[in-house]
Order: sequence, then structure tokens, then C-alpha cells
Amino acid sequence: MKQLLAVLSVFVFGASFAGQAYASSFSLSAPYERTYLKSSTPAPQAKLAEKYRAGMIPRFVKYVQIDSMSDNAAEWMTPGQEKMAQALYEDIRAFGFPTYLSEDKYIYVNIPSNLKNRKAPVLGISAHYDTTPDIIGNNVKPQVIKNYDGQPITLKNNHVIDFQSDPYLRNMIGKTIVTSDGTTNLGADDKAGVTIVVTLLQTLAENPKMPHGPIQVVITPNEDVGRSAERLELEYYHPDYAYDFDGGVNGEVVAANFSADRVVVTARGVNGHQSYAAENGYRNSAKPIGDLIAAAALSENLPNNSRGEQGYLEPHHIEYNAAENTHSVDFRLRYFDQNEGKRYLQRIQEKADSISKTLDVAIEIQVIKQYENVEYGVKPEALGLLKAAMQEAGVTPNIKKERAGTTSAMIMAKHGFGGYTVFTGQNNPHAFTEWLSEEDMFKAYQVALNLVKQVAQMKVSK
Repeated sequence: MKQLLAVLSVFVFGASFAGQAYASSFSLSAPYERTYLKSSTPAPQAKLAEKYRAGMIPRFVKYVQIDSMSDNAAEWMTPGQEKMAQALYEDIRAFGFPTYLSEDKYIYVNIPSNLKNRKAPVLGISAHYDTTPDIIGNNVKPQVIKNYDGQPITLKNNHVIDFQSDPYLRNMIGKTIVTSDGTTNLGADDKAGVTIVVTLLQTLAENPKMPHGPIQVVITPNEDVGRSAERLELEYYHPDYAYDFDGGVNGEVVAANFSADRVVVTARGVNGHQSYAAENGYRNSAKPIGDLIAAAALSENLPNNSRGEQGYLEPHHIEYNAAENTHSVDFRLRYFDQNEGKRYLQRIQEKADSISKTLDVAIEIQVIKQYENVEYGVKPEALGLLKAAMQEAGVTPNIKKERAGTTSAMIMAKHGFGGYTVFTGQNNPHAFTEWLSEEDMFKAYQVALNLVKQVAQMKVSK
């Protein structure tokens, strides 16, 4: 049962969503992007953004110093994440928008449209506040390096950031970067994104005359353990155009990603004395799993032989239950092309059926969708909107396909709508040498601000 505060928040927040349709259709002329860029007025927008630049690093430093590592072993979330969620909620609620901290510690913000006499699509912005459990991320001691001189940056425990390990660092000479002290990761994944989103909300709150359509924001827990979409409430976040601020360096956009399936195959043996198996029906469960791995996961389909848009099938680990005489193999299946994924699954099924018949052992297959390619669930004009917003900010779009998953990919798998992942300035995530580019983080904030204007210009078709 939700606490009284949360119940009241739901009532107030939910009311502001009344009348919004999630399945709107939009009018968009074919040359939209080109026409709009010719008539845009980026100077006032850029001038406004500069007013908020100085506050972004202090906000980022504040957030990375709040412990918020997620944990695969936690039933849902860690105490640090709860603390982070509460701190963010207090910061955002002060802006005056309807803001809801759910029982599961998602932070939802609803900004009603201020457009007169017309409707616009719903813009969605997201980020996540947890940091990875793969490397220590508590008690972060950020180091702000202004006017970087191009020399190797030596951190504690002999960690070094330099041009050889990180060529992109060359672009930061004379600029501001942030690192940890080397005893932890930095947490720019994704507190850079959180900083961008909170700064955007501050800008909209302090400039109420800036035209914008309806905006939905969600900041999630548990992204780094693959659960950020698990308890997402569509009542509060189901935009028409979704953009997740959790990407890398200047201009990078993840427009497609791996679909990910966990395929668990279990062979159920029959207990009995092995020496009298011919009489008592004993059946071994290890042999069928070994045969299945050899037949289904061919060497040419392993991750080390997969590049670009090629998928792969990897037998990740094997488990044995002696009491029940079962062996299980946990396959990782990754692919961009749905037909490729189907072929891998069909091969597993066919080989399992054949081995089951030959060895007289029951074999069960369970397919668990982990994340989905966002390319399957985005509106065709969504990328054009983002490119226009980036170009207006002076950013060259670098569209890429990610051989991994994102918050948007998790939402796509669970709820069926996709979104693009936008750069934030984070570099070397999940490492002691993680660092942040202040310039890239600021440019990403400008992109978010421009997205507000781009989407507001569109019209909902009747």
C-alpha cells in the first residue's frame, strides 16, 4: 500500500494527464527538418542555455557524491538509490511541476502544454540515477579539471587517463573535464544525463513563456542491472517521442541496438543407480546439454566471431541440480535482425527435439526477453527531430547501432515503444578511469532544449 503522500501525489499528478491520447497521429511534411532549420532562430535559445551552464558542474558534482549503486542481488533497490531518489525528488519538486515519486522510486514529471489553440505530440525525456554494481561507485571524490592541459591524468591506484587509452581526450585540451580520484568510478553513467534533465526542468520552470507541448519525464532506478523498465507506470510515462539521455560523447545517438534474449534450456534426467540404468530407467542430464551446446552454439556464432550488425549465440553458464538430476545451460542470444534471432531459436529448438528423442530425456526451453531493438518501435520522423535539434546546437549527429542495451531498449521490450539514446558527455563508463566532458554535457542539454522547441512545432492531426 502506498504511503499517503504518494497517494495524494498520484491524484494530483494523474489529473493533469486527463484528455491526453497516447495513440495520436501527427502531421509532418516531408521536408520538415530542412524547412524548419532554415527558419529557426537558434541565437535566443543558445543565449538562454548559457545562463544555466555554470550551474551544471556543481549539480553534477553534488549528484555523483550521493551513493546510488544498484545491486543484482537486491530484491528491488539499494538504500543508496532510495537516498538518491529522494534528493532528486526534492530538487525537481521545487520547480513547481506536478512531480511524483512512486513507491518503486521512479521519479515522474508532467509538464502540461502551454501552447494556445493547438495540440502537439508528447515529448518524453528519460535518464537513470543508479550507478553500476560492476565497479565500486560509493564515496566518489570527483576532481574538476579546468583548462585541461593535454597531459596524462594520473589517478590513485596507478590509473591513468591519456591520449593512448582514450583518443577522444585530445578534444578536451583547454576545456573542463571531471574524473574520480581513481578509487571509484565517477558515476557519469548516468548522472550526466540526470544533470541534463534536471537543468532542462529548471530552464522550463524559470522561463514559463517558452513555447512547449506536453512533456513527460522519468528518471529511473536499476538501469545498470537491466530493470529500469520493470516497474515503469505507463500512466505517467508513455510519450509519442522518447529520448533517453544516457549516451557517450559529442553527437553520438544510439538509433538501434541488439535485441537480447536469455534462452534457458533444461535437461531433466531420471534418478537411479547408474550401473542398472538399462533396467531402472536412469537417465543422465549432462550429456544432452553438452550435445546441445555443441550442436546449437557453433564456433562461428560465438561473440568473438561477431562484429558490426552480426548477432551471436553464447552458452553463458551451466548449472547442475544433483537432487533433481537436471542440467541447464543459459544461452545469451543477441541480434539486430529479427529473422536472425528466429533462426538461432529455431536451431536450438530443432537440436533439442532431436537430442531429447535420441537420449530419451525431457528437455525444456524458456525464452526470456531482456531488451529489444528500439528501431522496431519508433516513429519514422523521430530521428529527424533529433537531428534538427542537434544541428541547431552546433552538433554533428553521429548515428550508431549499439551492440548492447539501453533504458529505451528495456522499455521497448516490456512496453512496445522505442526511443533514441542521446550523448551526455560520459566517457569510459564502468571504469576507474571514467570521465566527463563538461562541453559535451552542456551541448546535450542544448539538444534537449531544442527538442522541446522541435516537437512543440508539430501538430496533432485530427
